[in-house]
Amino acid sequence: MAGELVPLVMLPRYTTFAGTTPFYTIAMDVTEYEKAILNVWRGQMRTGCTFSMYFEESTDSNSWTNCAGVTPPVDPGPGAEAQYVPTLRKRWFRLRLELTAATTPDDFATVSCWAVGFLERRES
Repeated sequence: MAGELVPLVMLPRYTTFAGTTPFYTIAMDVTEYEKAILNVWRGQMRTGCTFSMYFEESTDSNSWTNCAGVTPPVDPGPGAEAQYVPTLRKRWFRLRLELTAATTPDDFATVSCWAVGFLERRES
């Protein structure tokens, strides 16, 4: 059914990440869907650390580009929740999360966050 909303959990509540290596969700086939409607929340971080989330899509699950509809990177802010609606034009969809440390790459960056919402089915 076109416009039907299907529940989606990209990052379960309250997933914690540590370090400065990029984190990726598993790529999912979104051929049936035209957009994602995701609520993203993130917790507090140490002063000087940054949080960047990207909504990415791919035709082959190897080369990734940013989804339309959202200006990357996104960050709802400390202790805040925001809704994002990326447009899905390619077969594969994932999230990429990057943390930067306060002073040096060897410094420690941690954050708890989540990303949940819906996928909206394409019209036939």
